[in-house]
Amino acid sequence: MEVMSTKCVSCGSEFLTDQGDQAFFEAMKVPLPTHCPECRMVRRQVWRNERALYKRMCALCGEETITMYAPEKPFVVYCTDCYQSDKWDPMTYGRAFDFSKPFFEQFSALMQVVPRRALYQDFAEGSDYSNWAVYLKNSYLIFGGHHYEDTAYAAQSFYLKDCIDVDFSKKCEQCYGSIHLRQCNQVRFSAFSEDCADSWFLYGCRNCTNCVGCTNLRNASYCIYNQQYSREEYKKKLTEMALDTYEGASRVGVEALKRSLLYPHKYAWTKNVTNSSGDDLDQVRNCKHCFSASDSENCRYSFFIPGGAKDSYDLDHCGLGLELTYELMSGFGNNRVRFGNRVYYSHDVDYSDDCFNSASLFGCIGLRKKEHCVLNKQYSKEEYEELVGKIIKQMGDIPYRDRSGRDYSFGEFFPPELSPFAYNETVAQEYFPLTEETAGVVGFAWRENDKKEYKADVRSENLPRAKDAPSDLTEKIVTCSHSGSCNEQCTKAFRITKNELQFYQKLGVPLPRLCPNCRHYERLNQRNPLKLWKGRCCCSGAESVNGIYKNATFHIHGSERCLNEFETSYAPDRQEIIYCETCYQAEVV
Repeated sequence: MEVMSTKCVSCGSEFLTDQGDQAFFEAMKVPLPTHCPECRMVRRQVWRNERALYKRMCALCGEETITMYAPEKPFVVYCTDCYQSDKWDPMTYGRAFDFSKPFFEQFSALMQVVPRRALYQDFAEGSDYSNWAVYLKNSYLIFGGHHYEDTAYAAQSFYLKDCIDVDFSKKCEQCYGSIHLRQCNQVRFSAFSEDCADSWFLYGCRNCTNCVGCTNLRNASYCIYNQQYSREEYKKKLTEMALDTYEGASRVGVEALKRSLLYPHKYAWTKNVTNSSGDDLDQVRNCKHCFSASDSENCRYSFFIPGGAKDSYDLDHCGLGLELTYELMSGFGNNRVRFGNRVYYSHDVDYSDDCFNSASLFGCIGLRKKEHCVLNKQYSKEEYEELVGKIIKQMGDIPYRDRSGRDYSFGEFFPPELSPFAYNETVAQEYFPLTEETAGVVGFAWRENDKKEYKADVRSENLPRAKDAPSDLTEKIVTCSHSGSCNEQCTKAFRITKNELQFYQKLGVPLPRLCPNCRHYERLNQRNPLKLWKGRCCCSGAESVNGIYKNATFHIHGSERCLNEFETSYAPDRQEIIYCETCYQAEVV
């Protein structure tokens, strides 16, 4: 099979479908994609609203509930207790397939009547305002991941305890304002570091304690900006830095970022990978164009597959024993699932939404422990197989045409205009940000922020040190410094809870001046985009190509420039000094 070049029907860019891709699509019995990998990822992500939360009445019990569905959305929304109860049956909404109408039109109509769950959370105790997360205890505004305790404003993390403002991290305790940490304790304002403790503004460090503003250090203590100090000198300079003040922390943060550009950055954050490309990869094999993936094998074009995905393409937030799956937003333990949103522990499921422990479903919503159903209507095995074959053919004969004039037949994920959410409510805005104008041009819905007239009690720039904060500060409304001027789901104002204030005092960090959403976007800016470019190692022998970094050791390529090339998430115009795996390990490990 030859490598095929296709023009994306959405963005117009050319993308390649190689022999591996073609073999996978043939095995999955789906046509070749018409959208490029990035547009396919965006199309899935517009179905995941994590942090835009609203209040509306449960359509069953009548009680007010917190939900991800805006009040004006024409959906039936049940609170978690009602949704999980036996007071209703999703099969009662089943209907026969109408061969005179496009499939997606009928699926959209079913979405309007089958009750939807207000928030996606399970095994949660005292964590009402969290979404798309499980195993929560006394946590607040948690989005994605599992096993959080006494934690707030965290996302896509695992096993966090007593942390605030931490994303994409694992097994950490008492950490703050950081992203991509592993096994850290009392680490503040840091990124891509592991096994570190009691430190500030680290980047790419491992097994460091009592360090500030350091890059690429290993097994170090009492260092500031990579310079060694005695314990007494370190403590004196730490006091002088006044890191418990906003001004002091900001000054050191800016300096730490500037100095991090003086050191090599690894072309990708990878660990124990084989024949793979992407970024933030750990224990993966034959995974191409994947991001934030671990313990997975033979996957492509996927994001956040934290373990146990195999032989699958185009996944978002999936794993734990998942195999032979294509185009799925959120799911665990699946086999032979195609084009789905929230499908768990099921097999042979197509075009279904929020279905669990089921098999042989097509176009179903909200089913549990069901088999051989189409549009929530029960059939025999023989009837089901015959009907599905006819529907797949009909999807080609009568495709769904969206408002932008694009046709959707079998082989395409759900059209974005069917999503219950506007683009700026979803994670697509976090990883592929658009302006309202641009979103409209490419056909995505946009929701204007609710008009909220906060009577602010405290302007964020007037906040005191945490240790000097009055006890009634937790009752005040604080303005976000962005005041809604950004494109980051800004809430314009926020409160500092009692538990938060105690945490800030304990860790000696300054009180935040941005709302939780803006702080989250600020951390995401420390990650590279979910894109890859062709790159070449910047090591030229004794120093980096730009002459800024002087190598500390002899490299295998000697005095000549390293010839290693790679795919990297660092764009060609970035300032960082990018080294290949071999050159980076020679300098850092």
